[in-house]
Amino acid sequence: MKALLILFVTAIVVLFAGLSAKRQTLVLLALGGVLIALGATVSDLLVGDTTGWNEMYATMFRFDNYALAFGAVILLTTALLFGLSGWGFRHLSDTLGDNYGLILFSICGAFCMFSFTNMIMLFLGIEILSIPLYVLAGSRRDNLASNEAALKYFLMGSFATGILLFGITLVYGSCGTFDLQGIASAVQSGRATGNMFSIGILLIVAGLSFKVSAVPFHFWAPDVYSGSPNMITAFMATVVKTAGFAAFYRLFSTAFVDSGEVWNVAIAAIAALTMTLANTTALFQKDFKRMMAYSSISHAGYLLLAILVAGQTGAASAILLYTLAYSIATVCAFAVYMTVAEQNADGNFSAFNGLSKKEPLLAAVMAISVLSLAGIPPTVGFFGKYFLFTAAFEAYPWLIVLAVINSAISIYYYFKVIIAMYFTSDENAYTVSVPVAFRWVMLVGILLIGLLTVSPDTILGLIP
Repeated sequence: MKALLILFVTAIVVLFAGLSAKRQTLVLLALGGVLIALGATVSDLLVGDTTGWNEMYATMFRFDNYALAFGAVILLTTALLFGLSGWGFRHLSDTLGDNYGLILFSICGAFCMFSFTNMIMLFLGIEILSIPLYVLAGSRRDNLASNEAALKYFLMGSFATGILLFGITLVYGSCGTFDLQGIASAVQSGRATGNMFSIGILLIVAGLSFKVSAVPFHFWAPDVYSGSPNMITAFMATVVKTAGFAAFYRLFSTAFVDSGEVWNVAIAAIAALTMTLANTTALFQKDFKRMMAYSSISHAGYLLLAILVAGQTGAASAILLYTLAYSIATVCAFAVYMTVAEQNADGNFSAFNGLSKKEPLLAAVMAISVLSLAGIPPTVGFFGKYFLFTAAFEAYPWLIVLAVINSAISIYYYFKVIIAMYFTSDENAYTVSVPVAFRWVMLVGILLIGLLTVSPDTILGLIP
C-alpha cells in the first residue's frame, strides 16, 4: 500500500512539475519516486509487516507476499525503463511530464490488479492501467502509425472490457458476491453451478486473454506494439503483461480454483494456439519490433501454463521468476533496438549487421537478452521455463511437449539478430552512438540476468 501511495503522489508531482521543470528534473523525479516505491515494497516483502494495511482494506486489497513480489517486479522494470527515458522521450517537449504521470498512474492500476480481493477492484485496476495507455500509445501526435495504434488499442480494449464486465456480472448473479473468497465458498458449497456461472467464467477468460494478448484475442498486439513509441511498446510488453498475468493467476487460484472443469480445456486450447501461432508467425517477420510483438504473444502462451495449475505448489513462484526474467531481457533488447533503429531510421534485422565490431557492448547485451528470451541454458530464461514447465508437466504433459517444440522454433527467429550482429559483415553498417544512461541500464540489466541465473531460488522463495 505504501508503494501505491508513493506512486500516486509522485504522479501528481510530476504532472505539475511538467509545467515548468527542466527535462532532467522530471526524469529524476519520476525515477526517484519509482525507486522509493521499490525500496518500500522490498522492505515490506523481506522484513515488513503489512497486517495493518490488510485489515484496513481487506474488502478490496490484500498486500501479501504475492502482491509485494509482483509489485517489486514491475517497479524494477519501470526503473530500468525510466533510465532509458531521458533519451527515449527526447521527442517530447511540453508533454514530457504528462507522459511520466500517465505511466505512473498506469502502474497504480497494475498494483490494484495483483492485490485485489474483490472483482470490482479487478475491473478498476484494469481500467486505471489501460486508460493512460490509450493516450500513451498515441503520444506521437505527428505520427500516423502512433495514432492508428492508439485508436486500435482503445477500440479493442473497450470491447474486451465489455466482455469482462459481462462475465463478472454473470458470476455475481450465480454467487451473489464480488468477493473472491465468497465466490470460492459458493463454488465449494455447490451454489455456483449452471450455465450462467460457466459462461461468466469463460467471458472473464476472454476479457483477460485480451489484456495479455493471447490467441485468438491477440490481433491488436502486433499493430499496436509496432505503431506505439518504442518506450511505450517496451512498457506494454513488460509491465502490462506482468500485471495482466498476476491478476489472471490471483483470480483463478483464489475464486475459480475448484471449478477447473469449466475453464481448463478453454485455457489449455488458448495456450496451445497462442504459443504455436505466435512462434510460427514470428518466423516470417523482417522488422525487429514486430518480431518482438509476436515474441511477447508466444510468452503469453507459456505463462498460461501457470494458470492451468493455479493454486498448486510452485506455480505462483514459477510465474514470478518467468515474468521477472522476461521483463529484464525485453527491456535490455529494446534498449539496444532503440539505440540502433532510432538513430538510423531502420528497424529491420539488417540494421544490426556488423554491430559486434562497432559496439561490442550492444551486441553482447542483445545476444544475452535474446538467448534468455529463447530459454537457452544457462540463462535465467531457461530456469524460468524449466520451473514453469515442471509445475504443469504432471497435469498437462502434451502441452509441455508442445511448449518445448515451440521454444525450439523460437530459437530460429531470435538467432536472426545474433547472426546479423556477429556473422554478417556490412561495409556500410550504421554508425551508432550509445547514450551514457543506456550503457548503465544495459549493464544493470545484464548484471541482474547474471545474478538470477546463478541464484533463481532467491526469487522462488519470495512467495510461500
